[in-house]
Amino acid sequence: MSTLQRQPRLASFVHPLLAMAAAALLFAEPAHAQWRVGGFVGGEHESSWDEFLLFGADARGVVGSRGLEFNPRLTYFLRSKTTRFQVDANIIKPLLLATPGRVEPFVGVGAALERVSYSSGANTSETNVGFNYIVGGTMKSNGQITPFGQFQYTVLHDAPNNAVVSVGLHYSLAPKSMPPAKPVPATRRR
Repeated sequence: MSTLQRQPRLASFVHPLLAMAAAALLFAEPAHAQWRVGGFVGGEHESSWDEFLLFGADARGVVGSRGLEFNPRLTYFLRSKTTRFQVDANIIKPLLLATPGRVEPFVGVGAALERVSYSSGANTSETNVGFNYIVGGTMKSNGQITPFGQFQYTVLHDAPNNAVVSVGLHYSLAPKSMPPAKPVPATRRR
């Protein structure tokens, strides 16, 4: 495949990703904006073992004052003779528990754009849109690295739905807040 044939495929994934990043910057309120970025690995349920693996990038940023998080996500599915990407724009709601534990659960919904390119035969491709249902949890952490686990079920129009289980790590872009400085006692003049 020549370089010219590959560029439209790449452009079809870069444009939605740039649009999601621009939306994240527009909707984030600076007073509340705390972004975490990271990667994940996982598997697609009901796939054969040789096509089970997937990996991707995940970001979370608090938007507004209600504790909602904007979650842009890019997933690459490892497949033979097929290139498959999914770009998601999700809204995540962390759940407050009566007795908080080490895991902080969350739920969410979002939009999905899937692109599948077949390298056998006529080099055809298809684009599918759909929506996501999400449930998962993050581990409480004292540092800037936070582990998370997530189950995402995607309902696609005119394509098979997919169920993905993934685990990953987020890195907090905001520095950990420092404790307030202790006031210096005033000296007395004699």
